[in-house]
Amino acid sequence: MAVPLICALCPFRKLRLAVVAAVLLATAAAADVSIQLSGGAFSVTGWNPSAEPAGGWASVFAVYAGHGHVQPMLGSYEVVNHILTFHPRFPIAAGVHYRAVFQASQTERVEAAFDGPPNATNPLTRVDRIYPSTDTLPSNTLRLYIYFSAPMSRGEAWQHIHLIDANASRPVDLPFLELEQELWDQGNQRLTVLFDPGRIKRGLVPTTTMGPAVVEGKRYILRIGSDWHDARGVRLVEGFEKPFHGGPSDRVPPEPKNWRITAPRAGTTEALVISFPKPMDYVLLQRMIGIFNRHGEIAGKIVVDRNETEWRFTPGEVWQPGRYRVTADNTLEDISGNHLDRPFDVDIFETVTRHIASKTTSIAFVIP
Repeated sequence: MAVPLICALCPFRKLRLAVVAAVLLATAAAADVSIQLSGGAFSVTGWNPSAEPAGGWASVFAVYAGHGHVQPMLGSYEVVNHILTFHPRFPIAAGVHYRAVFQASQTERVEAAFDGPPNATNPLTRVDRIYPSTDTLPSNTLRLYIYFSAPMSRGEAWQHIHLIDANASRPVDLPFLELEQELWDQGNQRLTVLFDPGRIKRGLVPTTTMGPAVVEGKRYILRIGSDWHDARGVRLVEGFEKPFHGGPSDRVPPEPKNWRITAPRAGTTEALVISFPKPMDYVLLQRMIGIFNRHGEIAGKIVVDRNETEWRFTPGEVWQPGRYRVTADNTLEDISGNHLDRPFDVDIFETVTRHIASKTTSIAFVIP
């Protein structure tokens, strides 16, 4: 009876041997694959890529910058002479640890670790500045702009931005509109953070039940955590704090007739200066005010100063005597979101189509 039993088990023994052989072959195949770093690019050799996987090359080959759980680096892929190469979007940085992972199947996985060059001069990323820059913000402030010294990663913002009630030493509950699609500029160096409009506009449920996120008379700290990763996967070199006081709400549209214009002298490239009675939106000031003469708009450089209450324009050529005008788009806003032609806190049932057409406001001045 022993012989038939052994014969009955033969197919299972063959199957087991086949599985072991497959694992050994996969291990041997993985052993032939290596990852190299050369010229700032990561390459997989010893593997013959055929068609691009359905999930893209990133599904089989990814590179991570930094330690811990970080997002894969951004970049592009190419296959040349049967070698798969990943080109990072940003240069390899000094002092940064890199981990490259290649996995073409469940049994074929190769990892390699690299360190950035010791003599590189890439600075670590930090919060550069925050607008509004004033240390007193209206209780109905609409937005914040956070500028970084280098491109940042996406998808991490709400883990690292906190508004602290300094009087109570605790975080403010849900102060921001936490959009899944974060509002970055094209270079990923400026993040726009919106205070929850439901806690700004009067008559809405969040305003009546929770109150404004910023209360007049209270002290606050906008805190940025240092464990936020830049686009290379490297943490910020340090955290950042912006202390400020809550001021009275501002629901009055900016009034251009109250702007003070200081005209330059003819034959110079002196700056034309516009002074505002209250802080204006920093980013919108860069693109919603222009200087015109009878020939059209004048090219020049814009600088926003004095806590966003001063706009300075330096022309590319010397000023000529004549008549000029300052033209501002009516959608220019102050830091509470009030437009030139209407307050932010309008009736929520108001028809918005009446505001779609863009209009401008002009102020004339003369250079003698």
